[in-house]
Amino acid sequence: MSRSVRDLYMSLRGLISRAVVRDLDDTGSNQTVTLDTHYGRTRGKVPVHFPFGFSSHVPHDGAVTAVVAAGGDHADPIALPPSNPSASRMGNLAEGETVLYDAVGQKIYLTEGKIIRVDAAEQLEVRVAGQSIMTVDKDGVAVTGSLKVSKDIIAQGDMTATGTVTGQKDVVGAGKSLKDHTHTSESPGNPTSAPL
Repeated sequence: MSRSVRDLYMSLRGLISRAVVRDLDDTGSNQTVTLDTHYGRTRGKVPVHFPFGFSSHVPHDGAVTAVVAAGGDHADPIALPPSNPSASRMGNLAEGETVLYDAVGQKIYLTEGKIIRVDAAEQLEVRVAGQSIMTVDKDGVAVTGSLKVSKDIIAQGDMTATGTVTGQKDVVGAGKSLKDHTHTSESPGNPTSAPL
């Protein structure tokens, strides 16, 4: 191998390296990491480049990443999004399935083109314009604001409303229809009331 080919090979080989994440700063406009790229060589404030619309803060104890020397300049490194298989990794997925997860095992799971499953550790919250409109926890679902349902509601447990409940067709409780229900009257001559 000629010297020029060997030099080119070594230059290309050095463009990408594997690094151990020693520290992570997620407070600025760019997330930055402190890395050990080679034995005894530590680089600080290396920017991490995430795909648009995605961000994460990896547990840095045990995290690794790949570092690219931008334009072949080792003084201008860019880190790819770090991973930490020792802290958490969702595996055993079928082809085409996707999961977004965190270090405690919470996940948003897209499977078979049919199901979106959310596994929350304690609570799932839906916010609109900065306001919480729905929370789901082990005790049930709480909705803040009006709830409009275009089909039947079938409740097998308790349902509580602090406002008005309006049914355009009927409201049925314990098998009794508000629309068709009659009451016995105490007035003589009117033994039962007519349905609503």
